[in-house]
Amino acid sequence: MELLSIMWDVADDEMVKIDLKVKQINRTSFALSGTVDLRYEFSENTMINAYAQYYWIYYLQINVITYHSPSGNSDNYRELPYHLSAKVFDCLDKYYNETFKNFLSCLNLPQIETEARDYKYRQLYIIDRCTLSNDAAPNYLPDGYYKVLAQFTGETKWSLTGLLYVESILKK
Repeated sequence: MELLSIMWDVADDEMVKIDLKVKQINRTSFALSGTVDLRYEFSENTMINAYAQYYWIYYLQINVITYHSPSGNSDNYRELPYHLSAKVFDCLDKYYNETFKNFLSCLNLPQIETEARDYKYRQLYIIDRCTLSNDAAPNYLPDGYYKVLAQFTGETKWSLTGLLYVESILKK
């Protein structure tokens, strides 16, 4: 699994500033580097909407819907049966350690040991050559391209869109 590109949209750059780039680190590997400056604190009213493909959704929860395209053509994506819905802190409590444990060496994330509500998230996050790990990904993803949009709403609106390429390790 490789991250090919990342895009973002920020409604208020006084509250969130993003500067991320995907760089090739060797012939076959790509890494994410840059910064995400959160200039506001998450609260119970902060919501995440994550939706793959191109759509903006303004639900007050986190929604993750994954789309796949064998070729990467924008009109060729189809929805896959992977869904998730939750509020921000509920999502962090449930998935934080599993999802971000591989990024602790390349990203200055807080180590959550109790509940997500007990921590402060307003800070400059520095991402230094983070690569994706296949550990958290399902082992039955079909080869091809995936688009995932993660949208945050609440005090402000901002989003990150990643383009991933997945290829099976076991080839015949």
